[in-house]
Formats: sequence, structure tokens, C-alpha cells
Amino acid sequence: MPSEQSSLFTATQSELFDAAFGGSPGRFPLPAAADPRESWYRSVALAGQGRYGAAAVELRRRRPDNTELASLHASTRASWLRQVGKHERAGHFDGRAVFLVGLTGPPESSDAVEARSDALTGLAADALGRGRFDLSETLLARSAAQRDGPFDTGSWRPALRAAWVAAELAMMRGDGSGAVRHAECARALANDADSLRHLVKTDLVCAAALSCVGEITRANEAAVQVAYAAGMHGLLPLRWAATMLCEGTGGLDAGMVASVDLAAEIDRRGGSTTD
Repeated sequence: MPSEQSSLFTATQSELFDAAFGGSPGRFPLPAAADPRESWYRSVALAGQGRYGAAAVELRRRRPDNTELASLHASTRASWLRQVGKHERAGHFDGRAVFLVGLTGPPESSDAVEARSDALTGLAADALGRGRFDLSETLLARSAAQRDGPFDTGSWRPALRAAWVAAELAMMRGDGSGAVRHAECARALANDADSLRHLVKTDLVCAAALSCVGEITRANEAAVQVAYAAGMHGLLPLRWAATMLCEGTGGLDAGMVASVDLAAEIDRRGGSTTD
């Protein structure tokens, strides 16, 4: 396995953006970042590969140079914690993300729209993980309101993240048809995305929604495909989640790695110590 320490060459911003939100999510080792924005891209890419320890180090490497980026840093840390089941701790970071950009008055830039939307969607996901479904719904509505204004650039990412959480909320409420509806909305949004990681995550949400309407065989088949795609693109956390869904909907294909072994690999990469 290549060492993160072997990454000695300097990136262009487009290379790190492509690893974080484009077509090369499994690229490793990653080039070095030259500024705080690139450092954020780099940390997002590392976490998508399950390299949470390296991602946390990267996120601390350069202080954000504006409040919107600082808020995105906090939201990003929160998302890592949720991915390993630490919703209570994630809420502290999402709360900081909201505090940094504020919620009084209209957003003054597209960066502020993105940061506010991410923070509120993160808080909605935290509330969902703690069983506070009505609060989660309220926060999703406030997140949507941030994207309904003159500075909304039509970026697919904030709306897509909100659609994932809306689908997950419907699943937790036992609303299978609502889960499928929100998952289909996510898929439509993902059609405008260049990010393979986001496309794979959307397919995972769709597979989970199928299981909620009793389409167990289809859900299992879809989850198997997600696990293979995540493995092919080096997306260990998504591979782990898809594998758990496979195990809950009929089992693994021959040759697939069990979820417990994938979880152990995430731990080795720093997932259990993400903070």
C-alpha cells in the first residue's frame, strides 16, 4: 500500500478537485496542496478513500482563509464522524459550522450558500442519527431555504446531500415510498454531477430505498454492484456500507470481502479515531 508520506509532488487545484469531487476519487498517493482550499479538497478525497487519519492531519495543515471555508472544514469533520457512527460528536462540528456562517440575514455569496446548506444538512443528519426525526425534517427545510436565493449557483452538491438525508429520514420513519421518491430525486441530481464518489453514494441510497419497499432481491443486486463499484474506485467507506446492505438483504457474492473485515481496514486507516 503506498504511503501518504510519499506524496511529494505539488498539485494543480484541478487535480485535487478531481480527486475530491470529480472522476478520480481513488487516486493515491495524492499531490500536495498549496493553499487552504486545495487542502480541503485533499482532505475530502482522503476521507472518501477511508484514510481518515491522513485526512484529519491534512485538514489541520492550513488554517482556512475565510469563514465560509472554515465552516466547510467543520462540516467535513462532522461527516467523517457520522460515517463511523459518531452522531453526537458530529453535531458539535456541525453546530460550529452553523455558528461560523450564521443564519441571520440572507447569504451574501455562493460560498455562503454552500456552507450554510452543508451545515444545516449535516445537523439534519445528526438529528436523524439520534432519532429526532421532526428536527431533522425542520433542518432540511431550512437547508433548502438557503439554496432558494440570488446566490444559488445551481451547484448539484448541496441539493444532492440534502436529498440523501431526506431519503434516509423517510427510511427511518418506515416511509418506503417516500424513501424511493427522495432517492430518485437524488439520482436526478446526480446526473448533473461529475463526482464518481457522489454517484456511487447515490446508487447506495437508491439500493437502501428499494429494501424499504420490500424489493429485497433488487436491493441486494444493486448493493452488490455498488460494493464492486466502490471497490474499483478505492472508496472504502462506501464499499463497507454497501457490503453491510448486501449482508442484510440476502448475502454476498462469492469472493466479496465481509463488512467486518472492511471495518477493520477503516480502523487501520484512522476511522476509529476520527475527531
